[in-house]
Amino acid sequence: MHDLIVRYVEETVRHLPVKEREDVALELEANIQDMLAGDDSTGKIEETLLALGSPATLARQYRGKERYLIGPETFDLYLMVLKIVSLVVALVTMVITFVSLFFASEPTSIGVMISKVLASVFSGLSGAFLWVTITFAIMSYYQVNTELEEWNLKALHSLEQAPTRRIKKSDSIGDMVGLSIFFVLLIVLYSRSDLIAIYRKGAGPIPLFVSSALKPYIIGWMITTILTFCVAVIKFAKKVWSTQLFVISAVADLLGLCYFIFLSTRWHIYNPDFLAFFSGNINQWQIIVKAACVVLLILTLISLGDDAYTVFRRTRPNESGKAPVR
Repeated sequence: MHDLIVRYVEETVRHLPVKEREDVALELEANIQDMLAGDDSTGKIEETLLALGSPATLARQYRGKERYLIGPETFDLYLMVLKIVSLVVALVTMVITFVSLFFASEPTSIGVMISKVLASVFSGLSGAFLWVTITFAIMSYYQVNTELEEWNLKALHSLEQAPTRRIKKSDSIGDMVGLSIFFVLLIVLYSRSDLIAIYRKGAGPIPLFVSSALKPYIIGWMITTILTFCVAVIKFAKKVWSTQLFVISAVADLLGLCYFIFLSTRWHIYNPDFLAFFSGNINQWQIIVKAACVVLLILTLISLGDDAYTVFRRTRPNESGKAPVR
C-alpha cells in the first residue's frame, strides 16, 4: 500500500477510541481503494486524500454527532491548552507558596508547609480548569474555527510516519521543566539540608537529615537527574518512540529509581532526634520508607509498561494481523 495512504489512515484513526481504530482503518482503506478505482499513481492518491479532507475532520465523521460541552472540533486543542496551563499554574503556584513560607515571619513545620503547598496547587488547578473549560465551551458554542493548519498537499505530505508512537511535546517539556526545578531544589538541599526540619516556637529546628552524611549522596542524585534530563531532551528532539529510545528511557528511569531507593535506605543520613520527635524508632521508620519505595517501584513499572505498550503493541493498522480490505 502507498505510504501516503498508510500515513493518512494512521493519522485519522489516532483521533478515535482504541477499540474502534482497527475496524475504521480497514473500512477507510477499502473506501480509498474504491475511490482510486485501480489508479495507484501518486497524483491520483494525492487528489483522493485531499478530497477526503484532513484526518482530524474525517475522524469526527466516524465518531458521529453527540451532545457536548466542548465540541470535537476544539477538543484536541482544549486538552493541549489545558495541560500547558495546568503545568504552568501548578509550577508557579508551588514556587510562590514555597518562597512565601520560607520567608514567613513565624517558622512553619514541614507538614504544614506541604499541606499549604498542596492546597494552593489544587486551588490553582481548579481555577485553571474552570476558566479554560469555560473559554472553550464558548468557542464551541459560537463555532470558532480552531483549525491550526489548512488541509492541502503540503499538509498531506507532512503527516508523521508513525503517529501512534508519537511523543507529545507537552510531556517532554513538562519533564524538562520539572527536572530543572527538582535540580534547583537539590542544589538548595545540598547547601541547606537543615531547611527540611521541624520548627518549634522558642526552640531550634530539628533537621530531618544529618547534613554531613547526606551531601555525598546529593551529588549522585544530581548526576542521575542530569541523565534523566538528557533523555527528556532526546525525546523532545526525536518526537517518535523507537525501540532504542525506549531502552534508554527505561534504563534512565530505573537507574534514578534504584538510586532513590539506595539513598532512602541509608539510615545513617536521618537525624535520630527528628525520628524521636514522633515517638518512633528506627525500625518503624524503616518499614515506612521501604513501603514507600515499593509503591514508587510499582508506579514506575506501570509507567514503563505503558511506554512499552506504545512502542511494541500500537502497530500500524495494516499490521494488526488482519489482511486489509482491498
